[in-house]
Amino acid sequence: MKSEHLIDRLVEEHDATSPMTMAQGRLAAGVAALGSVIVILWLSGLRLDIAAGRPSPLVLLSAGLFGLGALASGWAATRLAQPAVGGSQGGALWMVGAIGLLPAISLIEYLLGNHAPTSTGAALRCLSFGLGASIVTFAVLGLRLRRGAPVLPERAGLFAGLSAGSVGAFAVTLECNYDGLAHLTLGHVAIVAAMALAGRYGLARWIRW
Repeated sequence: MKSEHLIDRLVEEHDATSPMTMAQGRLAAGVAALGSVIVILWLSGLRLDIAAGRPSPLVLLSAGLFGLGALASGWAATRLAQPAVGGSQGGALWMVGAIGLLPAISLIEYLLGNHAPTSTGAALRCLSFGLGASIVTFAVLGLRLRRGAPVLPERAGLFAGLSAGSVGAFAVTLECNYDGLAHLTLGHVAIVAAMALAGRYGLARWIRW
């Protein structure tokens, strides 16, 4: 009888909540990402060649990779927020691998002596701007994962970081007027790498119940 009274009391003290859906998480992350990009562009403006309607092929390629990386990784992170076993994140991994081609090609250029000089100050500026642009998306995905029940918190944190970092890299790619694979590696791809590490080793601990 005591257990029945305890159960009744618990039911009375707690209100029912609506279940989380992946669509809600993806919408929240999308709004956060779009808002972050708009803020960066409002502060710094578009690249001159984009504003003139003549973007360089490298900018189009890198912006496309970062944008698709943000979408694929965010999609995987919100899926991992659900208490389910299975499911593949292969698409997101392939996109991250494609982003990794940028520093790989930059390294080959350096070894062959074909690299263009880059400004450390400009790279650090892009890195700081990109990390700042990543924070809101990182927080939204982190809260979503915290509310959920990820079976693989390390992987969920990793994809949240990859998505947030790709958002930041995408934002600075649209406003940064520096070209060159070396600059992209140090100032843009490094954003993705830093946020991925933060998600894998920092966020993963917080979302684990």
